[in-house]
Amino acid sequence: MEALTPELSKSAMRLDKKKLQAVPWNHEGEHPGSPVIWKLFRAMVIFGHKAIFRRSESDNVPEIDGGRISVSTHINGLVDPLVIVNSQERRFTALGRHDLVTRPLLGWWCRGLGIQPILRRVEMAEGVTDSEFARLINQRSMLTVSNCISTGHSAVVFPEGTSHQDSLLHGFKTGPFRTVFAASAIAEIRNLPLPHLQPTGLHWRNHTQFRTDHYVEYLDPIPIPNPYNEKEAEELILGNWVEPPEKAVLSMRDRVYQILKEITPDAPDWDTYRSWALIANRSRKDEQLGLREEVIETRKVREIWRQGELNQDLMDNARISSKLLFENGLDGRDLDQNGRLKQENGTFLNLLLGVSIILVSSPLFVLGTFPQAFIAWWLGDRTDEGIDARTTYHLLAAMFSIPIFWPLFSIIWTLLAINVVGIEAIYTPIIFAIILPAFYVATLTTAYGYDLTQDFLRNRRRMKLSRKDDSVKLHNSIIRVDKHLVDLI
Repeated sequence: MEALTPELSKSAMRLDKKKLQAVPWNHEGEHPGSPVIWKLFRAMVIFGHKAIFRRSESDNVPEIDGGRISVSTHINGLVDPLVIVNSQERRFTALGRHDLVTRPLLGWWCRGLGIQPILRRVEMAEGVTDSEFARLINQRSMLTVSNCISTGHSAVVFPEGTSHQDSLLHGFKTGPFRTVFAASAIAEIRNLPLPHLQPTGLHWRNHTQFRTDHYVEYLDPIPIPNPYNEKEAEELILGNWVEPPEKAVLSMRDRVYQILKEITPDAPDWDTYRSWALIANRSRKDEQLGLREEVIETRKVREIWRQGELNQDLMDNARISSKLLFENGLDGRDLDQNGRLKQENGTFLNLLLGVSIILVSSPLFVLGTFPQAFIAWWLGDRTDEGIDARTTYHLLAAMFSIPIFWPLFSIIWTLLAINVVGIEAIYTPIIFAIILPAFYVATLTTAYGYDLTQDFLRNRRRMKLSRKDDSVKLHNSIIRVDKHLVDLI
């Protein structure tokens, strides 16, 4: 599979040489970012997850002594690295698109976190930068990340080079693998534990939806050998970039590609993958599969399909069923053991409870979180970065509520309480101390109320579909799927 050529957004077309040259870097092994910003950022990421995801699952991260480079697929913009960071505790760095570190607000944070800019071939091909400046920035960035990894820090890399919306893994760039080999050579020269590549799978119910589920999967880490000779490794220590042997780079790239390929959907198209997922749910129809279990069971179905052991009639009916469900905002979890759409009692109570929670929380939510939430919704639905950037805006709005929006709104409402309501100034610290955490609680309770209303609406979608002629077609298809599964087992 060939590597993707990314389409340049307006932001990627803007090159700020001065800011790129001023990005903090270090070739001594020290982290180039600020430890204070890292601790605050961790708190922001944790809260952001609670706000925009309904359920978050993660495997335990394998224990290793040296640096860890999490290498993963990339379909969800900035959310991809942030869910990995959320599931680990080590301080991290990363190679990122050049404009991440030059944007007005996001850039300041990325520089504080030690993110290193990369100028890609597409930027050179489009005349955004010249090859000489790109080489200067790229080699400086790769050496910084390599040194950082060599001293035991973590890194996140996406070798596809750009996020996409396909069900197949795309070809890998070689840059991340050149960086990790350099990290191994530097670690060996410094008598430090060698770093490892950490294959990481990112899985979503629907990555473009607010309050979706996600699962972070960790496979066995891969130790990274040192392919450099002693003289070349010494040059790296001196701050001079030396390319690792091409054969070693391509071999590691291809090895990791095959590993990651197996933990992606790896389907001809999303309709096929949803068909496999439906079969997986029907094979365990007496259970309600969580996302982790669904991913694993779907992978088993994919393997049977690869071996040619799935009856064509089974696949045809699974495709019909999954397509009907998907078009109505449903999936295999919405069917009962008999293959009929579930009709849950008590969802009206969910609606009443959800609306009540939202109404109770709404004054504080509107005063502290609604402005940035509205902006995130507006920008996310209109960005030229693609649909994969939609949830990025949601997550960033939630994260930046902690250091920017909530303190700002707390100050504003505290001053209004004193100057308009007439509360004595002596109570200012108390009012501020109450309002700030109240915004936090109101946001999470509003999200919970939203979940309850969505449960009601999902049941309504099931009821609506059950009254359509398509429900007969759906049931007949499911009966055929179940019959073939009995024969298969």
